[in-house]
Amino acid sequence: MTRGHATLSVVRTSLCALAALLAAGCGHSSPSQPDAAAFTGRPGDLGASSPVIDHSGPNGGLAGALQSGAIGDTWQPAGCPGTVPVAQGVTGAAWGTDSYGATDKSPHGVHTSFRFDPSSSFAAIWETDADTKATFVAYGDSPTKLDHFVQGVTFANPPDPIDRLDYPLLVHEVHVCGLQPNHTYYFAVGGDGWYGNVYPITTGPTIGAADAFRFIAMGDSNFFYSLYAQLQATVSAYSPAFTLFTGDMIHQGTYQSDWEQWFAAGGPTLASVPTMTVHGNHEEMAVDYFALFALPGGEEIYSFDFGNVHFVVLNDSPTAGDTDLTGRQASFLDADLTAAEQRPVPPTWIVTSHHRPMFSSDPQQGSFLNVRGAWQSLFEKHHVDVDFNGHSHHYESTLPILGDGGIVAPDAGGIRYMTVGGAGALYDPPTPTPNPWTLVYYAGLSLAVIDVTAHTFTIQGYKADGSLLESAPIVLQK
Repeated sequence: MTRGHATLSVVRTSLCALAALLAAGCGHSSPSQPDAAAFTGRPGDLGASSPVIDHSGPNGGLAGALQSGAIGDTWQPAGCPGTVPVAQGVTGAAWGTDSYGATDKSPHGVHTSFRFDPSSSFAAIWETDADTKATFVAYGDSPTKLDHFVQGVTFANPPDPIDRLDYPLLVHEVHVCGLQPNHTYYFAVGGDGWYGNVYPITTGPTIGAADAFRFIAMGDSNFFYSLYAQLQATVSAYSPAFTLFTGDMIHQGTYQSDWEQWFAAGGPTLASVPTMTVHGNHEEMAVDYFALFALPGGEEIYSFDFGNVHFVVLNDSPTAGDTDLTGRQASFLDADLTAAEQRPVPPTWIVTSHHRPMFSSDPQQGSFLNVRGAWQSLFEKHHVDVDFNGHSHHYESTLPILGDGGIVAPDAGGIRYMTVGGAGALYDPPTPTPNPWTLVYYAGLSLAVIDVTAHTFTIQGYKADGSLLESAPIVLQK
């Protein structure tokens, strides 16, 4: 199976038929929505005049005047240390107001991420019908008392002429800053006329701190949403701080209906466990991808710190006219890691992530030598510890590798390369191409669970049923 852009309906139909054999529920119609005349919200919605919403606190009336009017190329969230870009191509970007439509004012597709410091902030994005402009986050220390309020912006994604939605959607984005590290907050999104469910979310440790934490890495659900839903249903059991998703979340990046199905399959965990995403070839540099995720920097390539780990995310699937990975992205990678190394307290661990694997035992496509040639020397120069990718639809961990030939170097600071492309897309052949550096290879529904402490970085692979893939965990020590 090719992982290129399959846009013909016959290709989509045949793949969905195969998905149906693997798990019931594959399809491409958008999720059913409530009738306008019968709209009553979703279970757990706070609705109007909920006692959970408390306006008696110091921020009960939204400190300062509400912002209003159209937005330019960027906007400034209240209390945050920087601006937020507006995805090029969205329409009608404006500050949220307390107004509601009749079709589906209940927030859905709620998901979170980090644009600013994860120890003191989070971003929330969700969707409603086109006439619901309410764009606020209510949050607090208790699920029964949300007494702080933050305003955000709303906008619409351009429709794809081939795609179909039951009704027009509006996207809402809010950034909450000024929070305490390692603290659990509770939040709901919407507005006084109708807030959605209450979700917990926990901020990260202070940048550079050696506090223990856990994150999950997985990728490549493509449009096998029912299989991805099975895997995602296991995520909360691991209690991760966030998920690193290594690309190809959906099949067609310009299809809002694909995104709707991905968010529905991801469930409420997407609200409580922030997702840091990697651009894959199926995201297609689409407006929808950049509009639906709030990420650091320019959002295509970026870095962030979580405790004592520095993460760098690159894009090995840029637009057709920008295939040179050795230019701006190599420069960004080199400069970013140089700056991290020169801090008074440099990060203990350096993690990189991009979509296509440098070292893969998939017999269909194997390793991507152009990506390896562009970035491996820089990874080795800056002593990257682990590189996470997807694209190949399997789970694979390697022994430590140095050099273009894949030399196993357990005592010479080699890099571990992790393929975590088992989130649902059509699996690779079960028998890998023999390689001296392959430690574990599994073509099936799977993810990686990573535990970080002051001096250890431990990787463990799991199948969807919770059984282990690694006979022994990979433990890196410093």
